[in-house]
Amino acid sequence: MLAACCLLVMGFMWLRLWIVAQIDLDEATPFIAEILPEFIKRMLPVPLEILTTLDGRAAFGFEELPTLLLMALWTVARGTECLAGRLGDGTMEMLLAQPVRRLTLITSHTGVTILGVLLIGAFAWIGTALGLTTVGFDQPSAATNFLPAAVNYCCFGGGLIGAATFTSALARSRGQAVGFFIAFYVVEFTCKIFALTLPAQVWLKWLTFMTAYEPTLLTIGLLQDPEQYGPLFWQYNVLLIGLGAAALVIAATMFCHRDIPAPL
Repeated sequence: MLAACCLLVMGFMWLRLWIVAQIDLDEATPFIAEILPEFIKRMLPVPLEILTTLDGRAAFGFEELPTLLLMALWTVARGTECLAGRLGDGTMEMLLAQPVRRLTLITSHTGVTILGVLLIGAFAWIGTALGLTTVGFDQPSAATNFLPAAVNYCCFGGGLIGAATFTSALARSRGQAVGFFIAFYVVEFTCKIFALTLPAQVWLKWLTFMTAYEPTLLTIGLLQDPEQYGPLFWQYNVLLIGLGAAALVIAATMFCHRDIPAPL
């Protein structure tokens, strides 16, 4: 699964840049900006004039649905298997019958999951770098400009690991854990959409961790005004990692102090 996610995300990022090279938006940008509804403009991470540049379009690849789905696939599959998956298939009793600490079961499993997140993020950046290098652009951009987006992508994966493992600690089967996670993700995504589209509901952004996932904004901001966006880059990434770590600590505490039910 990890190899497939890495290759797919790299291929998607390269293919996306190839498609970007075939479309000239310079002349169409003013027309698009005029006909685009206002609520759609509020959902964009940066103004449309910046988003249609090469830097904006390349960085926005980290916010595309396939990119997010591949990261979610890895983190949810691994996180829900950590506890609920083993309880549901009956292997947890056999594992705990061995001379191994419960905390070790969580940390070893989570360590591999974190390594996978880092690899997926690295391959996403490699796909971007290959696209910038091999696809013909009149004014190519440096691949290092998109390292902030890759870092934010990895930190987003860290937050997903914590959420998936926490739902795994709550559930008794993998199916339940996946259901809990999907419900959580839908609520978080809905809060972000409402906060962006409804000015009166902007306070909802404080209820979702997805507010801290802004790879395009951070990339463009650090390129144009590093003094202003440098602290924001660290704040967003530390927040994502902190929330993921807190969820992992809670999940580990719950698991280490609970009775193990009989397998379903």
